[in-house]
Amino acid sequence: MNILVVDDLPENRLLLKRMLQKKGHQVILAENGQQSLQLCQQEAPDLVLMDIMMPVMNGIEAIKIIRGEITDRWLPIIVVSALSDEQNVVQGLEAGADDYLSKPINIKILEAKIQAIQRTLSLQDKFFENQQTLQRYHQQNEQELEFAKNIFEKILAQNNLQDSQIDFWIKPSKRFSGDYISTKRMDDDKLYFMLADSTGHGLAAALPTIIVHQVFQAMSAKQQTVSAIVREINRRLKQDIPVGHFVALALGYLDAANNQIELWNGGLPPLIMRHESQEIDLSLSSKHLFCGVLNDEEFDDTCDVFTLPKNSELFLYSDGLTDAVDSVGDFFGEKKLMDIVGRAEPKQSVNNIRDAITQHIDPNQEQDDISCLVVYSA
Repeated sequence: MNILVVDDLPENRLLLKRMLQKKGHQVILAENGQQSLQLCQQEAPDLVLMDIMMPVMNGIEAIKIIRGEITDRWLPIIVVSALSDEQNVVQGLEAGADDYLSKPINIKILEAKIQAIQRTLSLQDKFFENQQTLQRYHQQNEQELEFAKNIFEKILAQNNLQDSQIDFWIKPSKRFSGDYISTKRMDDDKLYFMLADSTGHGLAAALPTIIVHQVFQAMSAKQQTVSAIVREINRRLKQDIPVGHFVALALGYLDAANNQIELWNGGLPPLIMRHESQEIDLSLSSKHLFCGVLNDEEFDDTCDVFTLPKNSELFLYSDGLTDAVDSVGDFFGEKKLMDIVGRAEPKQSVNNIRDAITQHIDPNQEQDDISCLVVYSA
């Protein structure tokens, strides 16, 4: 070790120097606290043996300054003092010293303390090495996640959400969202729409939405039926994602010329139909299992067909909305959702829900992804 010995008496300094050099240590000598400060900066010792009573600057003042200046590493300091100077020892420890040694110095005790310090320094070096490794891993992970996020955004960019007949909101719980919303406009009267909620959170939940997106966009562009689209989404998810992962989704087709909707709901909460009179209809409950669970032979692609009256709204949402938790652990709940949707002015449901959730939610608690989609009749 590189040891700094601080003592105003030359004979004490030389005695400690000989004792420590015999044990294989390198020794630096200072005759007062002021010199010790300079040598701590210049020589970066591994250990300081600090006398207390010295001219120019005493040991207690030096210890305080060393502790204030050297903050990037642990520099152990042992106070060296006579047995009769108990108060000096206490003051030295309060100033920041780590241990003390009484005069006359017992070399066996000193060497035992040095070995203990070496073990601690070795553990400290391993800790810093592990910390740097974790920091490098974190930085690399952040770069990879940001790269993945950019790819996701490009893949999912073509979701045709700029449409006068829809309104939507997505609030991811993490950087990646397992909730996904998309539409496909065919002409002035024909609109495909979908809200999906993948199990889990973060990247693992977001990955299945790429499959959902690709199938939905490709097959709706060819004006395939809702039944055919959901069947293919189920087949692909069943084939490509691990067991235990699945996607709840509602997929529909609006024929605005006839105000008719064809709809498949698998695992999402009941869809809300809000009429012009602000009357709420909750009859559109899920009749199917999540996509990605059943084999193709077991899968039921039967759709509901119903009329969406003029000046009415179809409200779709993921269960993360009603499960949003406040600071005392209370859920946002279906009752509050119905109340807000029922009282909202035309085309204001999403804005009102977003404001209410923002006020309700506790940012310090882990939340699920939140999403909602409103389809307006002509």
